[in-house]
Amino acid sequence: MTKLLSLLTYPLSQSLLLGILALLFTFFHWRRAALCCGILATAWLYLCSTALAANWLMGTLEDDFRPKALSVVQKADAIVVLGGATRGDTHWSSLGDLNQAADRLVYAVQLYRAGRAPMILVSGGAQPGARAEAQLMEEILEVMGVSPRKVLRESESRDTYQNALYSALLLEGKGAKKILLVTSAFHMRRAVPLFQQQGLEVIPAPTDYQRLVADPAVPPWLPSVDDLARTTSALKEYVGYEVYRFRGWL
Repeated sequence: MTKLLSLLTYPLSQSLLLGILALLFTFFHWRRAALCCGILATAWLYLCSTALAANWLMGTLEDDFRPKALSVVQKADAIVVLGGATRGDTHWSSLGDLNQAADRLVYAVQLYRAGRAPMILVSGGAQPGARAEAQLMEEILEVMGVSPRKVLRESESRDTYQNALYSALLLEGKGAKKILLVTSAFHMRRAVPLFQQQGLEVIPAPTDYQRLVADPAVPPWLPSVDDLARTTSALKEYVGYEVYRFRGWL
C-alpha cells in the first residue's frame, strides 16, 4: 500500500490526476475549473521534465554529500550497499538487469579493491515471487570479481528503514560497527541517520550523482524523459524524508 501511495508523489501521476479532473469538470460544464486543471497539469509536467528543475532539485540533495578520493576515504569494518541498483530479473537473462543507479555496485567494488573494508553487505528484498535484490547484487559482484565469501546478503528489507534495521543485525553478528554506506548521493540525507540510529558509525560513501558536467544535447528548458525521471526521484526522496520524520524514524 505504501509503495502504491508513493505513486501519488510522481509528477506524471499528479498531472494525470489533474487531467482526469479537467475531463470531469468539462463533463459537468465547469469550464473555468477544467481550464485551470488542464493548464496546471501541462505546466507542472513540463516544468518537472526540464533539466532546470531536475538539476536544481538534485543539487539541494547532493551538495551536502560530495565525493572524496579513494585515498582519503576512511577504512571501515564493512561496505554496505543499499538496493536500488537493479530492476530485477528479465526474460532470457541469467543476471539481474542493472539500472541507472548501478554506480552503487561499481563504487562498492572500487572501495573493496582499494582495501577500505574487508567485506561487502548488500541489502534489498523483493516483491513476492521475485528474487531478492540482494541476491541479484551478490551475483553481479561475483561477476565483478568479489568472492561470495566476502559478501553478506540482507534479503528481507523493503525500504530504507528496514535496510538499516536488518543490516545492523547481520553486522552485529560479524562484530562490524563502522561502515562505509554506499547509496546514491541524493538518498544519503535519509539513509545516514537511519543507520546511525542502529548504533553504527557511518561514513557516507555517496555515488550516482545526477548532474552532468557537460552541457546537455538539448537546451535545459526543453522537456525530456530523463529529466522527468530525475525530478521524480528527487521529489520522491523529499516526500520519503518527511514521511520517515512523521513516523519517528528520523
